[in-house]
Amino acid sequence: MAGSVESTDVAARDDAHLRSLGIKPELARTLGFLSVFAVAFSYISVSTGTFTNQAVAFGVGGPAVFWAWPLVILGQTFVALNFAELASHFPVAGSIYQWSKRLSNKTLGWFTGWIYFWAGVITVTAVAVTVPLVLSTIPQTAFVLSDPSPVPGLDMQSFIGLVALVTTTVINILGVRLLAIINNIGVAAEILGMLVFALILLFFANHQPPSILFDTSYTANLGNGYLPIFLVGMFMALFVVYGFDTAGTFGEETVDASRQAPRGVLSAIWLSGLVGAIFLLAVTLSFKDVGAAVKSGQAFGFPIADTIKGNLTFSFGSFTLGDLYLIVILIAVYVCTLAIQGATVRLMFSMGRDGRLPWGRTWGHVNHTFKTPAYASIAVGILAAIPLVVTGAGSAVVLAIAATGTIYLSYFLCNLGVLAARARGWPHKGAWFSLGAWGTILNILALIWGGAMIINIGIWTSSTFGDFGSDLRNTWSNPFINTFLKVGGKLLDQLPAIPVFETFVGVVVIVGAIYYIASRQTAHDDVVEFDPATGEALIG
Repeated sequence: MAGSVESTDVAARDDAHLRSLGIKPELARTLGFLSVFAVAFSYISVSTGTFTNQAVAFGVGGPAVFWAWPLVILGQTFVALNFAELASHFPVAGSIYQWSKRLSNKTLGWFTGWIYFWAGVITVTAVAVTVPLVLSTIPQTAFVLSDPSPVPGLDMQSFIGLVALVTTTVINILGVRLLAIINNIGVAAEILGMLVFALILLFFANHQPPSILFDTSYTANLGNGYLPIFLVGMFMALFVVYGFDTAGTFGEETVDASRQAPRGVLSAIWLSGLVGAIFLLAVTLSFKDVGAAVKSGQAFGFPIADTIKGNLTFSFGSFTLGDLYLIVILIAVYVCTLAIQGATVRLMFSMGRDGRLPWGRTWGHVNHTFKTPAYASIAVGILAAIPLVVTGAGSAVVLAIAATGTIYLSYFLCNLGVLAARARGWPHKGAWFSLGAWGTILNILALIWGGAMIINIGIWTSSTFGDFGSDLRNTWSNPFINTFLKVGGKLLDQLPAIPVFETFVGVVVIVGAIYYIASRQTAHDDVVEFDPATGEALIG
């Protein structure tokens, strides 16, 4: 009874904090630390990323590309530390949109949110179509992704991706507690599964010496020197390690949010980093034929799944341990879709609540029965489904390359606004998590890291950028839109040869600027006046 009363008191304090920020508490506040950590961990989803992106990374960079993982974890830690402090001050739906708006100005805040929203939508699409990709590799359910589906005009990959989106949309509508329960089960299976498989590989399937981690010979023919090759292979790790701010965007639904949200941010990235490093180490050392694994990655195969299935052949019934790994991956990919959609829904809800999106405050409406932003959930589900219907699953996956770069851009914009606020003296008020005197230094490091990675993602041809723009980039990290974009199954090769990252950013920014000016967003007032130096609402 005492614990229940204490929890109620903490929730009341959280709601008072929201009101002081000019926000009316409407969402159900039921999440604890484990749930808010799990949803951020699911967004990152080491299992999803290693199954697809790190498999490609082996094809680009060979075994030495392993070192990209700890490097990306370190760089993203600079960003995560800043976001943890922000989540402690502002544990509100919309995370970086709200943080940018409150610490810089309405225009930067709006564009940060607008860019992040569309990146989130495309990422939901890309992960949803990974569900059938994994499903097709399980022997007991094997099917051909390009086969016709029950829906005319859609192949099986697009169809099953749509089914996944429908179910995740329903779960997002029915309540955050249901989302958390499913997500927690998925995360437990993912962490336990990856660690167990990694340890089995390390102890019983160790076929390579540790020195293989420094061997750059397998892909030496792909570029002039290993650095450009490594930078392209590094993109595959960049594609995985983001979304930790999700722990903050679920802040309005978290008990003791100012403490649990920053803990969730940091725990998600650090545990993901640890689990991923152990798993990738075990996988790299388990390759019986490294050259064959590299060739498989170059052919968009599944060298990680292949080595696990090839080494873990112990069977129970019709399943082997390798098949069990694929089932763990399937669960992880599904809950990753669920988590990313949930985070994108809350961003749309937050911007809609402020009247900052088309169709006014519709997206900021909370369903009184489920205490969820139901309209925003439906909208994100529909928007994420459109690329599957229009461009097909293959093009949608490549569009996610651009979405990844755009997320790094939105993180950069947010950190830019935070640095400006620090220069004005923020934070004047304390919070549970504080960087103290290290705040400005870590903020600058986050900007340097983020800026360098945006450049790395944005580079394309060798004729433009020399060795750092190796032809690998045209295939792997920033392909031209006329080489992959399809409508109705027809390649749009008549389009100009523009890199997908720059195209996506340009379209989103230009359309956003037109809407921003036409709708007179600059004339909108914020919900509450706040101190421009601290970003905190004034409490009378």
